[in-house]
Amino acid sequence: MSKPQDAQRKALGKGLSALLPGRPGAASPGQTTAPPTEDEKGTVRHVPIDEIDPNPLQPRSVFQPERLHELSQSIIANGIIQPLIVLRRDGRYQLVAGERRWRAARLAGLADVPVVVQDFVDERLLEIALIENIQREDLNAIEVAHAYDRLVREHKLSHDEIGQRTGKDRTSVTNMLRLLKLPSEVQILLAEHRLSMGHARALLGLPTPELQVQLAEKISAEGLSVRQVERLVQKMVENREVKSPEEAAQDPNVRAAVEELERALGTRVRIVEKGPQRGRIEIEYYSQDELHRLYSQIVGN
Repeated sequence: MSKPQDAQRKALGKGLSALLPGRPGAASPGQTTAPPTEDEKGTVRHVPIDEIDPNPLQPRSVFQPERLHELSQSIIANGIIQPLIVLRRDGRYQLVAGERRWRAARLAGLADVPVVVQDFVDERLLEIALIENIQREDLNAIEVAHAYDRLVREHKLSHDEIGQRTGKDRTSVTNMLRLLKLPSEVQILLAEHRLSMGHARALLGLPTPELQVQLAEKISAEGLSVRQVERLVQKMVENREVKSPEEAAQDPNVRAAVEELERALGTRVRIVEKGPQRGRIEIEYYSQDELHRLYSQIVGN
């Protein structure tokens, strides 16, 4: 690992690495231990995996099955190298950090797993789970944004305070929170990595959610670069009469043809170009009667 990466992980891991006394050996199936005493807290223990509950404040909402399967195979071969961080609650253990390892260990069929027991208030639960996922780049942008939002709303942290606790600068935190202003359809595309952060920042410059969704779908379908999207957004903002991102990028002759078709048919028409010689014409209708009218007008009877 490069030195800059080491430095970044060290900076981000202040709250996490301080919780780990060292690396344990691999968990062996079938091994069980008694609950840790007060004196044993902070040391590595092996506890039954069925006595551990997930963290309700876990900022991560997507766990890819393929990645979990790969991790479970690694655990079968090598064991769990880094212990889970847990706290005691209502006679059971609750995860603070390590949910991917816990889920993969269940897939691997482990009966118990190594843990470190710590005490946290709820604010620290969310913070430590967030730091762990940011360290490993496990969260998508929308999950990070929602986690930051919870720290603001539920724990009254400022953007500066969030940045200090997660190793990010204030501007980065603010920009991430702005993503929550995008329509849900756009947020889903971003969470699925079909849009980049650069795309999302450009979309925020559009005046309406409808235009943001239309352009986001165009980006996803056509693989537009961030620079192309920025130019389209600029055109759409400068010409508020433009109705869609396709029209902003369209040849003036094609746009003229669209306008003539709309006047002739009395409804919305789109020409979608698929290449120099290919494309399709889309004609909108809003009732069965209008469909019959358009049909008769086009076929001539």
